[in-house]
Amino acid sequence: MLKVEAAVTTEKSPFVTGRKITTDDVIEELFNRRTWKYTLLLLCMIITWTACPTMVYLTLFAGINPTSDNKWTCISKECMDLVANNSSLLSQFPCKLTKEVDGKTELLLMSSDIEWEMSHSSFAVDFDLNCDVGSTRELKTLLSSIFFAGALTGLIVGGYLFDHIGRKRSALVGYFIAVVITLLGTFCHNYYFLLAIRFFQGIGCFLIATSMYILTSELLPAKYRNYANGWAQCLWALGYPIASGVGYFVKDWNYMFLAAAILLFVFNIQVFFCIESPRYYLMKGDAKSAKKSIEALAALAGTKFGLENTELVDLGKAQEREQSFWQQVVELCSYPGLLLETSILMFLWFFLGMSYYGFNFGWGSIVPNRYLGYLGASVGELIAYISAVPLIARIGRRRAMMLMFVGAALFYLIAIPEVKLGKNTDWTLESVSCLIGVIFISGCFSGVYLWTAELAPTSHRGFVFCVSSSSARIGSFMGPYIFNNLKHITHKAVPLGGLAVLALLCALGSFILVETGDKETALTGEDVVARRKSYRYRI
Repeated sequence: MLKVEAAVTTEKSPFVTGRKITTDDVIEELFNRRTWKYTLLLLCMIITWTACPTMVYLTLFAGINPTSDNKWTCISKECMDLVANNSSLLSQFPCKLTKEVDGKTELLLMSSDIEWEMSHSSFAVDFDLNCDVGSTRELKTLLSSIFFAGALTGLIVGGYLFDHIGRKRSALVGYFIAVVITLLGTFCHNYYFLLAIRFFQGIGCFLIATSMYILTSELLPAKYRNYANGWAQCLWALGYPIASGVGYFVKDWNYMFLAAAILLFVFNIQVFFCIESPRYYLMKGDAKSAKKSIEALAALAGTKFGLENTELVDLGKAQEREQSFWQQVVELCSYPGLLLETSILMFLWFFLGMSYYGFNFGWGSIVPNRYLGYLGASVGELIAYISAVPLIARIGRRRAMMLMFVGAALFYLIAIPEVKLGKNTDWTLESVSCLIGVIFISGCFSGVYLWTAELAPTSHRGFVFCVSSSSARIGSFMGPYIFNNLKHITHKAVPLGGLAVLALLCALGSFILVETGDKETALTGEDVVARRKSYRYRI
């Protein structure tokens, strides 16, 4: 049995001795009594998101292709002999100089034959991926997409780790993987080594980002999670200028990985000092650890709780069930409402991952300048997140998501016509529409993080985040191919029109889900079923 004693100060105890309370009650009371230390902890816990864009988009800046404006000179005897016999080759772009070998087109001059005059070094040049010959485009895109294969692997592992070793320990695992493997990029001079680095970067990055998000959401009352979610998304958007700065000011691509490793090290120090969620301990039936966690939070709030005689209802429910991965799967199948909501969330995450990262890996071909593209995306996402917070607070999670999905579909369709905006500019209707469309997609991504944290019961929160975010990583893997490869072999109406249809289906899926902002956090699948039975659907 648990009791909350009087605070260290002369004020009365927040709870009556012997009263049955929930963890939601304790968290809300602690938050109401918060000090600057408590606030600082919550603000810093998800600052890890600021370093994530540098990790995700590192290959776009480290693998820039030379253009016909870049000069080149011979460094091999073969190249010098070739030019000596035909001096006009010096005025040609090496990517257009090819030969046929066994029926396959190959470059006449490789990276070992020539030296480019470029402001930045590039692994695309070092690994002969800078010319669109043979499978080079696919091999280069793979270096971007393989990150999400790693993220998928990390989330599959994380689905177990989050709910079994804890949110904080999962974040620590991700921290060490991300920092160490990114540091190894400083010494990388091989395509397959870089491929492995990108894979493990995905594992580490999404392990830490997801676990810290879950932890933060569980240390906040329901009515404040919307604002914390907006804060997290804004931190992500602020990472774009940092990523662009690393790409622009660091001239050597290997040192870009070193810079990214330093950023990860600095922006994740707080993982060592954060406090594990008492909700996690309660689901494990560990009352002693839950007590320590609450007391640690209370100390930050300037209060002391003595937990002896006041009963936490959550603990009683948790002790009636076995918290295991197999039990989570059994309950998912046993409660149709939980299975339905999880399936819809997986679809929403899949579409958002494919669309969001498709755009963000495609700015180099969508807008005239990749650096301006990412700065524009940063501004657009900040607008989205700042707007999404009051929109969600005003009309609710469900209606806001429906509205933003319809808006995204509309701008996908507007982007299809071939319209150039001015004679002396490379900007097109597609460029502008996509920059506006990503505002809606970013807003949806912000909303789906918040909604998933509230729709998923505590017993399955790590599990649902895992399978949902894993679906997004599958979509994320496909996204760069859609924007960087598919658009070059078919009319752009195919990918854009397809994404518009999927966005409308996501709006329909959002209609089927329930509003959560004014509800207590569901503890088990049974609570989810009860919540759906009492819900009245309306637009």
